[in-house]
Amino acid sequence: MGDHEVHYTLTGHEYSSREVFELEMTTLFAQQWCYVGRSETVTEPSDRLVVEVGGESVIVVRDREGVLHGFFNVCRHRGARLCDEGDRGAPGGITCPYHAWSYSLDGRLIGTPHVGRDEVDRDSMSLWPVRVDEWEGFVFVSLAETGEDLRSWLGDQSHEPLGFERHDLGSLRTGVRTVSEVKANWKILIDNYNECLHCPKVHPELVELIPIYKTGSVLDPDRSDGGVALAGGADSFTLSGRSWLPLLAGMGETEASSYFGAAVFPNMFIDITGTSAIATTLVPRGPAHTSVISEYLFTAEAVASDDFDPSEVVEFSELVARQDYDVCERVQAGVSSRAFSRGVYADKDSMAHEFNEWYRRVMPEG
Repeated sequence: MGDHEVHYTLTGHEYSSREVFELEMTTLFAQQWCYVGRSETVTEPSDRLVVEVGGESVIVVRDREGVLHGFFNVCRHRGARLCDEGDRGAPGGITCPYHAWSYSLDGRLIGTPHVGRDEVDRDSMSLWPVRVDEWEGFVFVSLAETGEDLRSWLGDQSHEPLGFERHDLGSLRTGVRTVSEVKANWKILIDNYNECLHCPKVHPELVELIPIYKTGSVLDPDRSDGGVALAGGADSFTLSGRSWLPLLAGMGETEASSYFGAAVFPNMFIDITGTSAIATTLVPRGPAHTSVISEYLFTAEAVASDDFDPSEVVEFSELVARQDYDVCERVQAGVSSRAFSRGVYADKDSMAHEFNEWYRRVMPEG
């Protein structure tokens, strides 16, 4: 016991401080690729995907040639916000609702009503660009002006999300989208996702579906593919473990009756069973407030079907998620106490400790 190395959690200050949160927005979220939504939400030139990344509002659009563009959601004239969430616009460009300055879908300033061409240098007044790319139908944004390309960055992720390409996730469609407001720090939600010591106590329904979780383990030591078996050959995230929904592409017999999950730091989870994939986005709003967006993905054929009904998958997953949010809020309340300095990680918390180490590497000293 004396030789056992103790791994400590982050400090209570790092989970609850406004100063730390602001630093995370500017030096962590602003420097990483962050998942922001499915590409199916921006298929037409009139579509607008308006998202928050690192405390900044960003617009993602697709031009007539199908190329994605990202911009800070700020007019170059007097700084007005250009678009709101849920907006649709003219397919020819983006128009400011304040003075009607207009921009092409590649960001060029093309119209300044009642302002002469000689009054402003349009060529120097394009929208401020944001890097944007997509992988398997998932759109990512980076506020950093330069850096690693998206695919290389995904390849560096320890949970190896690129392995999910075998399921052709880009062909899936969103059946349901939910939004939950959680009174907890985003890092607490990631810690919770990365361990299952809490599962026997917190998730009675989940451990019946995934028996190895009754042991507190996240991974099956007898498998090398990162999957864990569903009980009795089940194939879905439902109370019964079964669903009429069709299997995703690339599902062999073993995979179809397994669950696979990956955290893509800093703000995404991908969860896959035989009949569905769930993409979860964390949007930090404050040191003790995170918006959690869950997109439930199914085969395009299933979503287009007249009798499409994903309610069993959604209800089960939202039940498990609510159980997680409740305990994460309890953790937030506890780590905000003056008595809490830092906690410890047990051996089965190794994946949570791994996230801690990643956080330490990407955050500036002090």
